[in-house]
Amino acid sequence: MKQILCIEDKYSKYANFKQRILLKAQEDIEKHTDIRFTFDEISETSRNVEKLAFIIYKNKKAVIEIQEEDFTQNGEDSSETNFWHGEIKAFGVSQSILEHQILNEYDEDYIKQTLKYCKDYFKTTAVKQKSGFFLKALKDGYYKEEINEQIAKKVKKAQSKAQQQSEKQESEQLRLEREQKLKILREEFLTPEFTESVVEELRQNNTFMYKLVEKDYKEGTINKYLQTALDIRLEKEFGEI
Repeated sequence: MKQILCIEDKYSKYANFKQRILLKAQEDIEKHTDIRFTFDEISETSRNVEKLAFIIYKNKKAVIEIQEEDFTQNGEDSSETNFWHGEIKAFGVSQSILEHQILNEYDEDYIKQTLKYCKDYFKTTAVKQKSGFFLKALKDGYYKEEINEQIAKKVKKAQSKAQQQSEKQESEQLRLEREQKLKILREEFLTPEFTESVVEELRQNNTFMYKLVEKDYKEGTINKYLQTALDIRLEKEFGEI
């Protein structure tokens, strides 16, 4: 556990470790996050503490405070902010450095992207001073190239989405304009004689379409296939209105 926390060379006595690390973490986590924990000290072969069993709970008080805070921060997702701030502090970065150095000097998206790449790096590489590595990654731009690529992809995706939305709106506008135009053409020129002539044209030149409209037409119904043929003929002959 001390290795995970990067404090292998400190707190040789469990009592000191418990007082300065465990109890302090217990207090801070309950105060600043949406979880809290208790722990059991386990001694299996001696009187000394050999293992720790952690029990983690929802911190209802913190959840309520976060929800209330959401209404006062112009829609900012404070729970998400608390989460990635907490991830940075888990590297060993102090609250003071986070607030007065990192958040003041770097763009939020750049910080979050650097955090992501550092977390991935730490999964495969043992780094003792994670806080120092993270700060240097920010300062020297370890992952600037990858981050810029990600930003470029996001911009391209946003532009593509905007283009698709624009094309969709334009297509819808054209559809509405055509529908309005057809409505006028139908009212002006769609007569029984015109319909009969279209049906006859289908009978002579398009046997497949004629079979689709024949039965309904003889029963006095204009189905969707015949309506399509009528609209095409109306636009062809009277499109300029």
